[in-house]
Amino acid sequence: MNFLGHSLISLEIDENTNKKTLYANFTGDYYKGLVNRIELPEALKKGITLHRTIDKISDRKENYLNELLVDKFGIFKGIVSDMFIDHFLSKNFNQLFNKDIEIIEKRILDEVEKNRNIFPKDFDRMFKWLNDRNVMSNYKDIDFLDRAFQGLARNIRKGEILNLAVTELKKNYNLFEEKSIKEFFYVKDKSIEEFLNK
Repeated sequence: MNFLGHSLISLEIDENTNKKTLYANFTGDYYKGLVNRIELPEALKKGITLHRTIDKISDRKENYLNELLVDKFGIFKGIVSDMFIDHFLSKNFNQLFNKDIEIIEKRILDEVEKNRNIFPKDFDRMFKWLNDRNVMSNYKDIDFLDRAFQGLARNIRKGEILNLAVTELKKNYNLFEEKSIKEFFYVKDKSIEEFLNK
């Protein structure tokens, strides 16, 4: 769910190495099964490996947001955590990265779109939403984030609890902000280290 967080990790890797991880990391949730059996050019498959590495590290029990989310959201805590992280990355983008989020968002989407001819099944609709609505830069807006949670709640079986995510966020906003940013940088550093040492 956190397209911005995943993309920022890929951008750092791709800028510092000769790898092209962004496309398959961005679309990683849409590719199932063993990486070596997925029909993608070899150069792009590394992005799926990176995506799964990031997810594995985010899903650890010690995720900094878990203690604030587990009681209320149970099995949906990972989705809420991911979207809160993207919200705070978007909100604090210039301060954290000294860059304009709109420029970075366009760069990410343009790079992903270069592979439109190999988009996985069902990704077209998601990409259109991300592109048309400038989702990554608009995630900073609480009302936009709330509407995104409501859309997910309708589309995920037993996902009604997600309608309460923004209410919970507002109750502990500053603490969620601190822990979300801390979690992102922890996952970024750990996943880059693990990915480059594979």
